[in-house]
Amino acid sequence: MNKSVLSKVFSAIAISLGAIATSLPAQAGTIVNGWNYARDDYSYDGSGSGGFNADSRWDIYGMGYKVVGNDVYVGINSSNSLYGVNSNNTNVGFGSLFLDFNYGNAGNNFSTAQGSLLGVRFAPNNDFGANTVGVYTGVTGQSVASSNNGYSSYNAYRNSAGNSTAGDLAANDSYFAPYINNGSSLPLEIATGNLFAGGNLSYLTQSDLAAIGFPSTIYQASANPNTFGFKFTLPSQYQGQQFLATLGFECSNDLVSVRPVPVPPAIAGIFLAGAFGGWRAARRKKQLKVVAA
Repeated sequence: MNKSVLSKVFSAIAISLGAIATSLPAQAGTIVNGWNYARDDYSYDGSGSGGFNADSRWDIYGMGYKVVGNDVYVGINSSNSLYGVNSNNTNVGFGSLFLDFNYGNAGNNFSTAQGSLLGVRFAPNNDFGANTVGVYTGVTGQSVASSNNGYSSYNAYRNSAGNSTAGDLAANDSYFAPYINNGSSLPLEIATGNLFAGGNLSYLTQSDLAAIGFPSTIYQASANPNTFGFKFTLPSQYQGQQFLATLGFECSNDLVSVRPVPVPPAIAGIFLAGAFGGWRAARRKKQLKVVAA
């Protein structure tokens, strides 16, 4: 392999690695026991009738996901439950899980992502008009806070919660900027979408999650600790791609986002080592041919 060819190989590798780097968000999530996990229990930032404290039934303490093949496993630590909690004769629970596969791209935020989101309706009692739990594509969200004894806007929640976080994101992250700027509520429930027949949604108990390493420790005292989860299959057009996962309550009393974890820097070393090894092997083969001649 001459210098010209070698130069082309390394240039191609550099371009590939650059493409990988530029396609990833500037900030990344955290891996815990193989789970991409975001804590949200640094403070009480999910309010109940008594305010922000250990008794609130609308607090998400953390959420994580892991991708195994084409399946996504999701675990949730919260004071709420899969089926919601009664509030003034209204069942108030989780909205929908939203996956944004365009996260990190120029101009991307939760508003511009509407219509292209993957949504998972896992809470059977929530307010999504369709009765079917499952995976939905081409999703646009809606706010149902007004019918769930919730905050009048995202800003109203932020002002009450103080210096809160949304998992891996700050509550005032630019991802939520359109709703902060116009004073509206976050669309935390599916409004429209297309049911994916191959979604294969199934539920995971706390024991199921413990068996596969989900980090269920809650670092705040809680009167109602609850850990549960679910898994589902990604449609083929999303398989192998990274995403931002966002989940909140129907009442908009708390939310959490989990960022993707980028390809480890060590992969760059693997690419370079492989290329260098290939070059050395080709050079060795050429030398042997010269000797044989």
